[in-house]
Amino acid sequence: MPAIRIPVFGLLWTGLAVAYVVASALGLRPAALAVLGLAAGVLVAATGRRLAGLVVGIALAAAAWRFADAIAFLVFVPPLCAFAFMALLFASTLRAGSEPLISRIARKEHPDETPEVARYTRGLTGLWSASFAALFVAAVALATFLPVASWSRWISGLGFFVPVTLFLGEHAYRRHRFPDRERGSLAVLIPNVIAVFRDIVSETGRRLLPEAESR
Repeated sequence: MPAIRIPVFGLLWTGLAVAYVVASALGLRPAALAVLGLAAGVLVAATGRRLAGLVVGIALAAAAWRFADAIAFLVFVPPLCAFAFMALLFASTLRAGSEPLISRIARKEHPDETPEVARYTRGLTGLWSASFAALFVAAVALATFLPVASWSRWISGLGFFVPVTLFLGEHAYRRHRFPDRERGSLAVLIPNVIAVFRDIVSETGRRLLPEAESR
């Protein structure tokens, strides 16, 4: 079994994301905003400037905690950006000449993909994209009439409930539709997902680099 290797900054981002969701769900606005400050520091540190990242993270976290009421609007940013990013990421792999994201993940485990499975994974990729787009629309709609604290709790709940329900429901349906096709455990799935996302980021960077150099 291959070892699961996750970068340190990936773990930090994951921990901060969980902390933000928990703080938001509990209505702890200053804590949620402070987490955003720490996330900005991690972003700086990821460029190699670790001391600067530490200073920036602590300074922004302290300022966010102190002036939480004045910058309360910032709590809308992470969920909206996350939903939009995921919707666009899945959708971008459906364009002509690209392989659907779910197809790439499935092919890591089963290289001998049949046409039926290929159609299924393409449709599933579209479903995931539509689900995140729906979450984005719901978040914007709820923001028009819910207080920030209530909005955070609703969006945190929906942001967890919808993907988990889709993942578990699809898992059960796939076992019924493709009973002879084995599916690996999470210990197999997680490294495959990480590898595919890493490949997509690398491909995007190579595609954008020539565009940047030509300017």
